[in-house]
Amino acid sequence: MRLLRYFSVPCAAILVYCTFSFFFGQNGLQARRYLEGELARLTENRDALLAGRECFAGTRENLLTDDDALSVYARPLGFANPEEGFVRVVGLGVEPHVGLPSGRALRATERSSSIPNRSITVVSLVFGAAVFSFLLVGDILWLKTGGRRDNR
Repeated sequence: MRLLRYFSVPCAAILVYCTFSFFFGQNGLQARRYLEGELARLTENRDALLAGRECFAGTRENLLTDDDALSVYARPLGFANPEEGFVRVVGLGVEPHVGLPSGRALRATERSSSIPNRSITVVSLVFGAAVFSFLLVGDILWLKTGGRRDNR
C-alpha cells in the first residue's frame, strides 16, 4: 500500500508541467495575451493603410481625369511646360500635400515573455524529484521506527 503513494510522483510532475504550460508556456495564456495585443496593433496599422489607400485612389483618379490637378501636382516636382511663367503665391494654404504617409512599418520589438518548454520540463522534473525525495525520506523514517503506527 505504501508503494501506491509513489504513483503520485509522476502525477505531481505532470500536474506542474501542465499548469506551467497552461499559464506561462509558449501556447499559454500569457502568450495569447501578447498575440492579441500584437493583433490589435496590426489592425490599427491596416486601418491606417486602408485610409491612405483611399486617399491615394482619389488622388490617382483626380490626376487621370483633371489636367489642372496634374499641373498642380507636377509643378512642385519641377515639371512644367517650357512656355509657362510662374507666379508663386505663398501663405494661402492651397499648396497640395504630395507625400502621404503609407503606414508604419511594425516590427515585433519585444519578445513574448513565455517560458521555454525545456525550462518547464526541468521545473516539473525537479518538483517530481522533490516529491519522490520527500516520500522516500518519510518511508526510511517509517522503517527506522519499526514500521509501526502511532494511534495517539
